[in-house]
Amino acid sequence: MLKTVKHDAKAGFLLEKGIEILWSKGYNGTSVNDIVKAADVPKGSFYFYFDSKEDFAVKAIDKYFNAHFAESKVLLEGTSINPKQRLINFYEFRASLLKGEMECKMGCMACNLASEMADHNEKIRTAILVKEQKVLALITSTIKEAQETGDIKNTMKAEIIASFIEDAGKGSMISMKEMKSPEPIDNFILMVKEILM
Repeated sequence: MLKTVKHDAKAGFLLEKGIEILWSKGYNGTSVNDIVKAADVPKGSFYFYFDSKEDFAVKAIDKYFNAHFAESKVLLEGTSINPKQRLINFYEFRASLLKGEMECKMGCMACNLASEMADHNEKIRTAILVKEQKVLALITSTIKEAQETGDIKNTMKAEIIASFIEDAGKGSMISMKEMKSPEPIDNFILMVKEILM
């Protein structure tokens, strides 16, 4: 049992250090050497915890979603605020992270990896898709709730609204990185509010 806890802690540490590199340099720009150097561990240790760089990336995607979606998930699920406002709070929170902590440079790690790897690696593509579908399901559910309460007047299917908003969000993150400016994200938030009206 102790070995499992220690093993998980060390694997978690490697993931934490490696995610930073994977996020900024992409899959092809990140080497196992980069990860072990950042974690200050011998290269052989990496293969004790991960089968391959691909295995590392799949586990990094899981850790990334668990860490980065946790706080925003609470915003969507809170019942003390009306569902429309929860959606606006959710998107404004995500925008503030992109513009603040990430200084319009990082974007979403999953979106970055999907753009790079979707055509080249099925395991990575699927790992991202599964997580994104869970996020999308929660957004869809909140939109449905807002439609039922009359907070959102738009009668289009909630699934279509949610998919469009998420796809537009991905596009705005790409533009944000290209321009190194918050303008695309600000425009996205404005449109989300208009669509949700």
